[in-house]
Amino acid sequence: MLTFYKDFVSSSQFNAIEQSVNKDIARIKDLALQSKEEESYYSDWLSYISDEHLKQLFNDPNPYSKVSRKISLKHGKEYPRLSLTKILTDIFPNYEIHQSGCFYYPKNGFMGWHTNHDKSEDRLYITFAEEDKQSFFRYYKDGNIITDYDNKGITIRRFSIPSEPPYFWHCVGSHTDRFSFGYRLTPSSKKI
Repeated sequence: MLTFYKDFVSSSQFNAIEQSVNKDIARIKDLALQSKEEESYYSDWLSYISDEHLKQLFNDPNPYSKVSRKISLKHGKEYPRLSLTKILTDIFPNYEIHQSGCFYYPKNGFMGWHTNHDKSEDRLYITFAEEDKQSFFRYYKDGNIITDYDNKGITIRRFSIPSEPPYFWHCVGSHTDRFSFGYRLTPSSKKI
């Protein structure tokens, strides 16, 4: 069963997340600018996040997109330390919180369709977009493709990744600078 939530936290939790990201975003932007990762440009980038491209992939539920234009801000084995992790631990006391991604999507940045079905668990993504409705998270549900646009500033999404069909096909596109902070939510073995 597909579960997808957007902006589901309380206003006080949202404010804490927003303050944390605003505190760290200048440092994250500097990391993106200093990144030595080669940035590719695809003039046909929209084709990789299109309905037609998804149809071509249905028989091969690749866990990772083979084509993207994003910069990972992971250095070695470490993601940038974010004050956000502590806040999320407080919001989700029954889960272990593991940072799973920290990406910068430049203008015309994207991550093609993928499922992540080999790592079945809940995901939480917090995005920071420079402009309103100029970047998005797109997903497939019940025969429909849904494009969920980012707000200017912070957008929060949580979704489940199933290991069996129907998979949660999703992709990302951006016409503006977009920063994405991903977390895996694993049910905690400790009782609270």
